[in-house]
Amino acid sequence: MIKYISCCVLIAQLLSCKETNDSKISGEPKSSLSSKTQEITPVINGDSVRGDFNGDKIEDYIEINDSKSNEKMVKIFLGTSDKKFVEAKSFTIDADNFSEVENPMENFFISEGNPGEIQIGASCCGNFKTTEIYTYKYLNDNWFLLETNISTVNDDFLPDISLTINDLSYSIDGKTVNNKSVYDKEFNNLKGNAISKYHQYLSTFKSGYKNKSLGKLKSIGFDEIAEMLYFNPLSESNVNDYNDIAYYNSSTQKGDQSSILLLKKIVEKYPDRVVAYLNLGDSYWATDNKEYAKEAYNKYLELMKNQNKDLSKIPTRVEERIN
Repeated sequence: MIKYISCCVLIAQLLSCKETNDSKISGEPKSSLSSKTQEITPVINGDSVRGDFNGDKIEDYIEINDSKSNEKMVKIFLGTSDKKFVEAKSFTIDADNFSEVENPMENFFISEGNPGEIQIGASCCGNFKTTEIYTYKYLNDNWFLLETNISTVNDDFLPDISLTINDLSYSIDGKTVNNKSVYDKEFNNLKGNAISKYHQYLSTFKSGYKNKSLGKLKSIGFDEIAEMLYFNPLSESNVNDYNDIAYYNSSTQKGDQSSILLLKKIVEKYPDRVVAYLNLGDSYWATDNKEYAKEAYNKYLELMKNQNKDLSKIPTRVEERIN
């Protein structure tokens, strides 16, 4: 059975565990968008998923059937204004399309992304799950690879996300096309949105902190953090703001887990960042991950002493929680 899962649902699955290279999709299109229109009753023999895959606000569907051993045949049907369907593309998917997930064809899914997008992925296995998602964007009667998202659950039972924005040159049916001008525009739009979101969260959280209303605010999502860090990488000029975002976010609704992701990125690049370890310890403690909290607190104490900081400023909770 094919699994149909959105990115948000996948993250939820990853978090429940406690209780890239570009994809290559083979096959030639069976027909173009000018193919013979078929009147198809929406009852599919194989597995199927529905959505607006070309961004025209008309429902489309994708049909998935077993092909050869460990291979899937995928057909995309686009809906028309007169409630008919056009077979737009057909292609095959096999294990070679994935680089990170074990047994990908046994854990394969297709889902709808934003309107005009198709997501192809796999997710496996056990407590420390890896999820690999390729997002294709509709462009000039085809779908081209826009985003690669690889998420892996670490020993702390929280995901680490690797995001790559691709150049829209590789199509869902294995063709290569130069879409540089479209890619440049798309990239700039995505970057602008991510940086705008970064400033918006920082401003909203600061206001919420002053008004003592952080607990009423929505937390930052894992994917949002990955996007902000991709388009606005950590640097000396923004690390203070990123640390503040993580600190404020930890006091929002269920914000501790995504704050941990951001704080881990901060201490990975800036291992001598004292306050980040304190915040990391607090967030781990709030998620009942006390062993990792103690590790972060111990590192915080070590840096406070090594950097000759004022030890009287160490919060009493640190010593209490370590002991």
